[in-house]
Amino acid sequence: MDRLRNPFTPGAGALPPELAGRSSIIEDGRILAGRALLGRYEKSQLLIGLRGVGKTVLLKYLAENARQAGVVPVVVEVRNSQSDFEELAIRVKDALCAIDFASKVKTSVNSAFATLGNFIKTFALNIGDFGIKVETSHGRASSGRMELDLSEVLLACARAAKDSNTAIGMYIDELQNLQIEAMRGIIVALHFAAQESLPLYLVGSGLPSIRALVGKSKTYAERMFNYAEIGALGKEDVDLAITVPLNNNGLDIEPDAITKVFESTKGYPYFLQEYGYQLWNVAEKSPISTDDVCRIAPDVQKRLDVNFFDVRFDRISSREKEFLRAMAEFQQNEAIAISDVADRMGRSLTTISPIRASLIKKGVVYSPVYGGIAYTVPMFADYLRRTMRCGCIHAV
Repeated sequence: MDRLRNPFTPGAGALPPELAGRSSIIEDGRILAGRALLGRYEKSQLLIGLRGVGKTVLLKYLAENARQAGVVPVVVEVRNSQSDFEELAIRVKDALCAIDFASKVKTSVNSAFATLGNFIKTFALNIGDFGIKVETSHGRASSGRMELDLSEVLLACARAAKDSNTAIGMYIDELQNLQIEAMRGIIVALHFAAQESLPLYLVGSGLPSIRALVGKSKTYAERMFNYAEIGALGKEDVDLAITVPLNNNGLDIEPDAITKVFESTKGYPYFLQEYGYQLWNVAEKSPISTDDVCRIAPDVQKRLDVNFFDVRFDRISSREKEFLRAMAEFQQNEAIAISDVADRMGRSLTTISPIRASLIKKGVVYSPVYGGIAYTVPMFADYLRRTMRCGCIHAV
């Protein structure tokens, strides 16, 4: 088929041609944004899942839907650095500019700008030209405590949004990387916004470790969110994800071929897009057959190894690679006891704990249960076993 017309999108954060299996989450996001615009409280939303399941795609989709509904979205990706606060300040400034442009009530908008100016000055943030004249003063968002000052900024923005008949929606990706002081600030802002009926909410996405971050931030925080588990797609949704884009472009695919794709990908969205992309490129006739799927399987596996797995494995240390290999020697798909990994490595728990902590910080593994460890990347153990057998992984 014509490669220029290939509808599939195997890339990080790229919207797939058919967003299958996520309708209930999209509806929850619509209700959240809509109720905020009406001044009515709704629990904020957290999208939790492994790498490659489409969390970022879904977050951006929800943000765009909210924008079209009249919400002013603040969209940020967290990288666990000082620049995160600078980017957040820039996005909040952009949101206030949007509110200011449409607002007939300038008092609360000017107050929010002043509060943001205090925040920027207090934390010595470098955001370039502010773009507007801002009068700063001692007072709100100038204590030097991130938890208090960030909450003041967000609440000031929410008051400005309320006076302008709109809402502020924070859409934060890779939320597990957010510093806990900033998470506390957001939690406090959401808590007081609910009490004051202010139109402020959060949609966050990230790894399963988000739950621990939320739990450590405030004792009441876990009750403030609806948690959406974003995982692999079922057989029917895989059928839609592959069949609909093909049918929309004049191609059919045999049911057995869909089954083969489902078995090969285990329903993970990123892998589905790679299979769909390659099937389109090699298809010589319609319908696409099981033989076509088998023919492209080695190439798809190679592309996934290079573009999805290798890039994560290659940026970690040799000791961390040894740790991950030891995990891969266990066959279970659930959490692996950290004590078993230590035994397999021939080391004590004390000596491997820093390795575990480093891998968690890098987002390669997480702890789903106390004393357990699991990969954040789907089918990563299969990749490690496969590459270990063929000697493709560099020796430690």
